[in-house]
Amino acid sequence: MDDAPVPVTVVTGFLGAGKTTLLQQWLGAYARDEVAVIVNELGAVGIDAEMLAERARSIREITGGCACCTTHGELVRALEVFATSVPAPKRIFVETSGAASPAGVVRALLREGPAQLDGIVTVVDASRPLPDDALASEQIGYADVVVLSHVDRSSPESIAEFSTALAARNPTALVAHGENGALRESSLDELLARRIELPKEIASSNHEDAIESLALRLDGEVDDDRFGDWVEQDLARFSGRLLRIKGVLAVSGLETRMILQGVTDRLEVTFGAPFGDEPRACRLVLIGFGLERDVLAASFAATAAS
Repeated sequence: MDDAPVPVTVVTGFLGAGKTTLLQQWLGAYARDEVAVIVNELGAVGIDAEMLAERARSIREITGGCACCTTHGELVRALEVFATSVPAPKRIFVETSGAASPAGVVRALLREGPAQLDGIVTVVDASRPLPDDALASEQIGYADVVVLSHVDRSSPESIAEFSTALAARNPTALVAHGENGALRESSLDELLARRIELPKEIASSNHEDAIESLALRLDGEVDDDRFGDWVEQDLARFSGRLLRIKGVLAVSGLETRMILQGVTDRLEVTFGAPFGDEPRACRLVLIGFGLERDVLAASFAATAAS
């Protein structure tokens, strides 16, 4: 019997960005009984679930509030019911309300249970100005993948400007392009498989709505014990202020790369390819607010191996 958790992909983004259209296309990669969908609508009457019903047998619509408050328990129960059904779905999609933060959905998925967060996809309409507010920045800040939809309606120059603006808010997210309701270059599975990638050069940034990214670099190795203490003490002080953590570390005594992936205060550690002849170095990116850059930079530097 396979007891592996069912992967859950969260799809978020502003109203009208094209989340449901893209989700319809992604559902087409599965047989109808292989996938389940949860739609969180802010209003009392939902429409998206009806649009997706032809592509997925199991659909649950949660209306009347964002998943961070009144509907949190309902969302948790729906995830458990779908993930423990027999046979279990190959994937569960959760489409969040475009008018709400995905934070509540993310928190529900960080609980121990039969469903496990597989990735967060934020859809942004490239044919409209990028929303300049805290909600949009939070949706972008949580993303593993940002899909620029409607690129067929946008010029190459505006798409390049969009990509620069997105990198300022979340430099770790992969950026994909969508047109006519489909991804242009890669499949969703390919993008999610690449979500641990980090650009070689990442600069810290601070957006005026207070969502910021902090890029930390250390040439050489970190000491395993010192880094563990840093995570448990220095970084833990910012619990509640962090949206995402992503990093690639060289750890003293370990030949392979240590890969860090974090959502809020949950940190996942995996191991990548050996460094071989490449220089051993550490790169870590934190996305959140009120991060006290100088304090974190100094304490991270102190984790260096002697």
